[in-house]
Amino acid sequence: MIRRKQLRGKAAALMLIIALAATSISGCKSQTATEGTAVSQSAQADTDGTTDSSSQDVTVDKEFTDRDKDGSYDESNGVKINLNAAGVEAEGTGISVSGSTVTISREGTYIVSGTLENGQVIVDAADTDKVQIVLDNAEINCETSAAIYVKSADKVFVTLAEGTENKLSGGTEYINTDDNTVDGVIFSKDNLTVNGGGSLEVNANYKHGIVSKDTLAITGGTISITAVSQCLSGKDEVKILDGTFQLTTSGKAVKSDNGDDTSLGNIYVAGGTFAVNSKDDSFHASGNIVIDGGTFTVESEDDAFHADQDVVVNDGTITVTGSYEGLEGYRVSINGGEISIKTSDDGINAAKPKSATSEEQDTSQNQNKKRQPEMPPSDQGQDTPPESAGNESQTVEKGTAQSVESQSADSQQRRRGGDPGGMGSGGQMGGSMENDTNAYIKITGGTLYVDAEGDGLDSNGSLIISRGAVYVTGPVNDGNGAIDYNGDGIITGGVVVAAGSSGMAQGFDDASSQCSVLYYSTTQQEAGTAITLKDKEGNELISFTPEKKFSSVVISSPKLQTGSTYSLTAGSEQTELTLESIVTSSGSRVGGRGGIAPGNSR
Repeated sequence: MIRRKQLRGKAAALMLIIALAATSISGCKSQTATEGTAVSQSAQADTDGTTDSSSQDVTVDKEFTDRDKDGSYDESNGVKINLNAAGVEAEGTGISVSGSTVTISREGTYIVSGTLENGQVIVDAADTDKVQIVLDNAEINCETSAAIYVKSADKVFVTLAEGTENKLSGGTEYINTDDNTVDGVIFSKDNLTVNGGGSLEVNANYKHGIVSKDTLAITGGTISITAVSQCLSGKDEVKILDGTFQLTTSGKAVKSDNGDDTSLGNIYVAGGTFAVNSKDDSFHASGNIVIDGGTFTVESEDDAFHADQDVVVNDGTITVTGSYEGLEGYRVSINGGEISIKTSDDGINAAKPKSATSEEQDTSQNQNKKRQPEMPPSDQGQDTPPESAGNESQTVEKGTAQSVESQSADSQQRRRGGDPGGMGSGGQMGGSMENDTNAYIKITGGTLYVDAEGDGLDSNGSLIISRGAVYVTGPVNDGNGAIDYNGDGIITGGVVVAAGSSGMAQGFDDASSQCSVLYYSTTQQEAGTAITLKDKEGNELISFTPEKKFSSVVISSPKLQTGSTYSLTAGSEQTELTLESIVTSSGSRVGGRGGIAPGNSR
């Protein structure tokens, strides 16, 4: 939702550009338009998807050791553990068996095969020992605790033997046998790595699937987890290099949360294929989320990707088929990749994280918000002003032009992000009408498509776009906008087409170095009607077809030049625009949206 301060001077905005440019994240990938959009070749040529070369200080551990990545093992030197209905059969040093429980007490490789209907593998080794557990067509169920329980070790490797199928499961209630609160089918007090080329199916009927109280690293395998709560959990960090993942949960799918150290609680993904369905956040970090690659198909009843600090996408293909909010963090940076987001609220939200003391209250308020009916859609060409414009002091008749400077103070506030009605943030994180100078959405590359019922791009701080391609369709209600920021809205490069309602529509600041147009339609245009922009020779520069109704559109492209005239077609309407300045506004949402006049600019 729009919560915009008054116009600032160019000097302050330019200083912000310099400061944020110093923190850009590197990444490079050639991009095409996101599925569901219609983008002309000329528009695609305006941006190659490459990114700024500077780097940002977002701290996550991206290192994987050679042993993390190597799923091989020496079978001749491994201790073989055979599971059967009678219990466990095993011989070798560093191992003991008691009924259906096998305990590993020293460094080495242990190869597990067979079926154990109600038993457990425990690792209780020295804190300097590295233990490799190879699952070789193993099936373990433990009704009252973890199927694999790491009490102590330096690091444990769970290797999925190539070509094997393995299953781990648990009951609906666990009984603690020591000081640890065991709550995962695989539960480790120390660093845990899953690797190899086999498959693993985990059914977590109590709480979590795979849990590490240090770092959880995954470098391969085909992993399917169905969990009551979290599927993958690492207190310090979850790091994923590769693998195929099917994650289904009533809670969060991938979570890292460290309340003791704010530099930890991170998620890092460098590759892999993910199919995620979660009731809560799909990816949730108390620290940072950094995506360097991978293919994601995500459906969430809450946020698809949520970090209390930074969400950074450098590469990869992300498809959010449904969520409350798509990408949410204190700061959100998109430097590459192909991203498609469909949300019932904001597409991308940059806002301060909730405090722990207000979490319960915020959750309750958020659930109430989700149940509230939507605001009515934009007016469909009526000649009387919409209710949201009732306090404005001017009415513009059709056929006239109006600049920002000529509007009333209240009109400027609404048009550039103010919220006179006092509406709060649409996201779960802290919402405010004030500019948060620490928050921002920054886009330096890639292709982004957003289909949002709430704000398309919503920053409680600033919005900075320097490269890439951004397409927004929606919202249809006048309480939200396709673009919403509280600080500065700066565009210096890239292609942007953002269509939505007009009641809270917001364009870019005139401190930008690339031209942009904010166009108001005289009537609401139907979904599926094209928006096209041509130069005076008739060459098509932009073509985009919103999937929802719209009554305003923001357009920016490197091919737009001040002093030039363009033909803009939006559904049933066509107008000639002369760009007299960096930022041009055409038409008005007041009094039936106003009319169109050549050269209307601000």
